[in-house]
Amino acid sequence: MKSIINFSKTCIALLCIGALAVSCNDDFLDRPPLGTLDETTFLSTEDAGYKLLIQCYFHITDHWNYQDTKFIFGDQLADDCSKGGSDAGDRVRITEVATGRPLATNAMLTNYWTYRYKDGISPCNVFLQKITPETQLIETGGALVSKEKKQRWIAEARFLRAFYYYDLATVYANVPIIKEPLAGVDKSTLTKSDKEEVKKFILEDLEAAINEPNLPTASNLPINEYGRITKEAAKAFRARVLMFFGDYAAAQKDLKDVIDTNYFGIIDDYSDLFNSVEKGYLSKEAVFITVRGYQPAYSLGGSVCPQMNMGRGPTGGWGGECPTIDLVNEYEVGDPRLVHTVISSGDIFYKADMETTETHDYSGYDNYPRQHSRKQWIDYSRRFTGGLLDTDWSFYHIRYADVLLMYAECLVETGGDKQVVVDILNQIRHRAFVTTSPKDQFAQMRKFNVPDDKKVTEEIFNAKYKVKITDDLRKAVRHERRVELGCEGLRFYDLLRWGTFVSTMQAFGKTTEGQYSGAGTQVSDKTWPYPIPQNEIDFVGGSLTQNDNY
Repeated sequence: MKSIINFSKTCIALLCIGALAVSCNDDFLDRPPLGTLDETTFLSTEDAGYKLLIQCYFHITDHWNYQDTKFIFGDQLADDCSKGGSDAGDRVRITEVATGRPLATNAMLTNYWTYRYKDGISPCNVFLQKITPETQLIETGGALVSKEKKQRWIAEARFLRAFYYYDLATVYANVPIIKEPLAGVDKSTLTKSDKEEVKKFILEDLEAAINEPNLPTASNLPINEYGRITKEAAKAFRARVLMFFGDYAAAQKDLKDVIDTNYFGIIDDYSDLFNSVEKGYLSKEAVFITVRGYQPAYSLGGSVCPQMNMGRGPTGGWGGECPTIDLVNEYEVGDPRLVHTVISSGDIFYKADMETTETHDYSGYDNYPRQHSRKQWIDYSRRFTGGLLDTDWSFYHIRYADVLLMYAECLVETGGDKQVVVDILNQIRHRAFVTTSPKDQFAQMRKFNVPDDKKVTEEIFNAKYKVKITDDLRKAVRHERRVELGCEGLRFYDLLRWGTFVSTMQAFGKTTEGQYSGAGTQVSDKTWPYPIPQNEIDFVGGSLTQNDNY
């Protein structure tokens, strides 16, 4: 990735959407599903195999059914954010789930299930059914695709299938394992597998991907393929899966392998992670990311997330993803990560000329804390048409600070080297307190800017903010994850993994903030896993049964 950072914006645009737009013309995108075509004819066309692979990646570029739900489920079902919106009835389906006792007919849970299977898993199954190392495929220009390239593609498809299945496992726990295209599934035989079977299936796919010699390492990934799966991305993700299912020892090994490559690192200024393509999204901290961009040649805009989750009024957003006061209170005095995570009503930002300003006003709509995610605010230089849908805003699936914190957590949970845990925490905290910009460079005034008299120097950091080996390291790791990764769609899964989701959300539901939004007010040990959508149960005629807690 270091060689990519210096690329011009023109070159970066060609890499947008994680290389998914490359070689993907309008004709292909407009094709009907593969099952309605003559498959032999299709597979004999140039780039047919690569086009099928692109379809496996395509779901993670979906505005509403992947990207928006990342933050709904990861942040808004927990205590980091509330849903926001025009009023309490706007996207009430989120409220129904966040309260803790949703109906099996909830539209959000239904859509999540449907699109993970239909647009995520099924294209992977199509690919894996049609493409083997022996399948004869043609490259652009007429040459045959090598066996090695096909083996790499198969590894990518298996990773992505596992990636989508993990999403289902973290929401419903017990789901059907489908290994063929949906069009070929006999609905009368469709039953759910239990959590352990789903875990085994996910890990088998990841094992196959990681063990494939032709899956490149990050250091060997060609520049024009940035955004595709690497061995390190697969290992870091497998660690996340293993931790969710309680296997910290195995996860620790995968994370150590990623760290020991010495390829990744944390950048000096935390704010660059969310304000710069070159310094952030394409930096050494990005382990797995889908880079978005405004692609008028393909009639593709950027992500919908800034449009959905920026403030209403002068900023032009729709008012979603509202960080809670509870999250703000987690930050220590002097931690600049707060200013780069949470925007407040009344903050004044510069427009494109960096002279005229706009004052944010988050009153008059469903936003109790009157706050929004700074990580989804886009400065005017990156709004290519002036609109919020035509930007290069992107988000991380996995970044290196997350890898380090997962590794530290594994060490804590397995009784590993405490000094290593302390060193990791202090590396991340040093970046936060000492080398990160204490103020927002794009704003004239920010409520959470660190005042000059509160700026943490090296001396102050060493005396006041360094973690010590005698500290409660489990508590320290969990705190650091929340403030380092706030509003990045991970909080819900952390709480589930730690076994603290119920107690945390019950406590939140008793606060004024929780009472206002309803979040946590009905959470109990029967809340998770969430109910299997009733229409799916009805569709298969009863062979699929509801989770026992609903």
